[in-house]
Amino acid sequence: MQLHPIRVPQPDLERRTAARYKLQLPVIFHWKDEGEHTEGGFTCDVALDGALIRSSKCPPFGSDIRIEVLLPSPERGGQEVRIQCVGKVTRVLTQGGISSFGVEGGFDDDHITRQTRR
Repeated sequence: MQLHPIRVPQPDLERRTAARYKLQLPVIFHWKDEGEHTEGGFTCDVALDGALIRSSKCPPFGSDIRIEVLLPSPERGGQEVRIQCVGKVTRVLTQGGISSFGVEGGFDDDHITRQTRR
């Protein structure tokens, strides 16, 4: 019997073009499939070109999605800053009972809004 080496795929390290920051921030996300959905979760990491989000409910792979990352801003007298990103769900994973999904899309200054807490 002849043994052949097994080819193990290597992670695509070049796919990540922007620096990632390990930040756990609250996030609200919206997507449509058979209806409109709004859920919440927390970021695991964030970059200018997307985010990895942990949530009990994840949108399906390939979905168009809008996320709002909530940033606390104590110096603004009770206001929070919401940074928005419109993109696509590029992966959905479950590890050890924890679900998460990756979003590819861009954050930029045009998506920054301020929201007063009620």
